[in-house]
Parts: sequence; structure tokens; C-alpha cells
Amino acid sequence: MLLALAANTAFAAPVQAVSPGPVPYAEFGQIKKFVSVEVQTIGTAEKIGLKKTDLTDLMRLTFLRQLPGAPLVGSGGLPADGTERLNQLGFLTCEVWTVGEEYMVAYHVDCNAGSYLMPRMPGSLWNRAILGYGPKDQLPDAVHNGLKAMVDQFAATFLKVRADGEVR
Repeated sequence: MLLALAANTAFAAPVQAVSPGPVPYAEFGQIKKFVSVEVQTIGTAEKIGLKKTDLTDLMRLTFLRQLPGAPLVGSGGLPADGTERLNQLGFLTCEVWTVGEEYMVAYHVDCNAGSYLMPRMPGSLWNRAILGYGPKDQLPDAVHNGLKAMVDQFAATFLKVRADGEVR
């Protein structure tokens, strides 16, 4: 992962993971609905006020604004009845990791999206991550903005695949 830090700002510039070569996203065209759009918190996130439920709500609202036609049914994973074709069930999940509780706090936001390719196993087709640090009081805004930006990037990729007809 490439890391670039901004020397004259309070936060490091968000950096995206660089993947080697093009990644085939055509399988996004098979997704009929999303069954999991959520955030997990790790480290000190909850202690410094980054609540899993609030971040998940923000992520879902951004998702629904950017993908108004994409059905979001329930959340938390696969339906119990097992009647759905797994490759038609999509997910978008992000992990928010923080380290530190005092003045300076480091954060890492890692998002994955894809469809369920095998029973109970998500297969990630898309991944983006940001890394940064800054004063504790400015961290929530930085994480919120990063999370929204990654949902926006996912939506752009998902809609492009749909529009370009890269589906079988």
C-alpha cells in the first residue's frame, strides 16, 4: 500500500490501496439485492465516540442516496432459508480501526464489496482503504468523510458496470 502523508495539515491524506492490474467487476451485474451494508469498529473507535450503529446508519444513507434503485433488504448477512442464489446477494462492509484515545489518534477504514460466492462466505470483488491520523476532536469528521467517499467510489463502480453492460 502506498502511503503519502500531508506535512502541513492536521491529518494524513487519505490513501487508497493500489491493486495490481484491472479487477473484473462483471459479477456486480448479477447482484439483485444487498443483504449486508454495515460497519464494524475495532480498537478504540467506540471509546472515542465512533459508534458502530451511527457509522452503519451513515453508510446505509449514503448507499441509498448513491444507489437509489439498489434494494437493501435487512442487513447482517444471508437469509436463513437459503432460497436465494448466492451470487445475486451483495454486501458492502467496512471496518473502522482506531488506535489511541488521547490527543492524536490513528485510523484505518477498510471497505469490501461483492457477492456471496460460496455458502456463508463473502467473496470480495472490490476493496478500498484509507489511513490517517489527527487530533481526537477532528477524527469523527475525517472518518465520516472517508466512509462516505468510499461508498461513493463503490457506487460509481457498481453503476458503471451496470451501465456498460459488462454482465453476461
